[in-house]
Amino acid sequence: MLFTLSYSEIALKGKNRYLFQNALIRNIKASLSEQKIIIHRRGGRLLLECESSDNVLNVLTNTFGIESVSPVVSTNPDIDSIRAVLSGKSFSGKIKVHTKRSDKTFPMESQKVNEIIGQDLVDRGAKVDLKHPDHTIYIDILQDEALVYFERIKCPGGLPVGTSGRVLSLLSGGIDSPVASLLMMRRGCAIDYIHLHSFAENSEAKDSKIMRIANKLKKFHPPKSRLFIVPYLEFYKKTFTSNNRREVIVFRRFLLRLANAIAKKYKIKAIVTGDSLGQVASQTLENIYTTNEVSEIPVFRPLIAYNKQEIIDFSIKSGFFDLSVEKYKDCCSLVAHQSPSTRVKLEAAKKIEEDLEIEKIVEKTLEQMEVVKL
Repeated sequence: MLFTLSYSEIALKGKNRYLFQNALIRNIKASLSEQKIIIHRRGGRLLLECESSDNVLNVLTNTFGIESVSPVVSTNPDIDSIRAVLSGKSFSGKIKVHTKRSDKTFPMESQKVNEIIGQDLVDRGAKVDLKHPDHTIYIDILQDEALVYFERIKCPGGLPVGTSGRVLSLLSGGIDSPVASLLMMRRGCAIDYIHLHSFAENSEAKDSKIMRIANKLKKFHPPKSRLFIVPYLEFYKKTFTSNNRREVIVFRRFLLRLANAIAKKYKIKAIVTGDSLGQVASQTLENIYTTNEVSEIPVFRPLIAYNKQEIIDFSIKSGFFDLSVEKYKDCCSLVAHQSPSTRVKLEAAKKIEEDLEIEKIVEKTLEQMEVVKL
């Protein structure tokens, strides 16, 4: 079996293009490590050759950096060979032939190839419609071969995972954080995850849906990653009787403190959250400002301009929605005040932290952390 893989952003990388191509090839090989594959470079595309197509399309359509994938037939780069490939094909409905000459020494212009192949298919019962075809026949003429294919299967596009450095994603049990993680993967980031849980033991968190979410994210993420499982107990012991309207912001600052400590130890350059501006009380501009102040490294919020329905739609499309809405006791629900403050001043948050001796809570919490390799 032969597949052609196209990309868009990688093609714009100029002299660094080969670095992105190399990363994409490494990721594909890692995801298909159980199969024997050969990947050829062909100008602005990759050709993947494999003995069996089992799981190949599933992997490729979940690989960031690939714009589209197509099963192809390879033949000699001459018009008779191309016509021979299509000699047994007939199409009901409207067709369009789309030829691309990467090899400009080919003696026939693309339009002429379109006309010859189109006429062959019309003679076998097809009709031509260049604007709204039912079927498109793609012909790519390269220097040493011609590729013929009949569909372009959409892939996630973006950049290969790992080409933009490593980030640490705050992974909750909800809808937003997996989507935020996927969007950062699409921008080429390798990702580790931190999850703060409310269970009595870390082992319970490892047996929960969080582990299933992390493993599902791994299908999009060929490089190795880690899940930092952190108990909520130390913070809860200090705050469970407070009922303070500002507590959720203090809690989120606590999360960023944990994430910063982990990022510093593991040389991670940024933190990712699933915040969407104005979605809930903790995500107003002033509360985001107060929360952000505690972080010493950048905090990326890829969902900041998304509304809830757009996030849900993305979650459904990527296959995470059903898992994300399974019942789960999230730590945020334990600090949720009936009427949380939408404008927590920085000084007020710092005063609460001082009373709680927040640095000691962070230290004790990190001592109980467990690292799971994905």
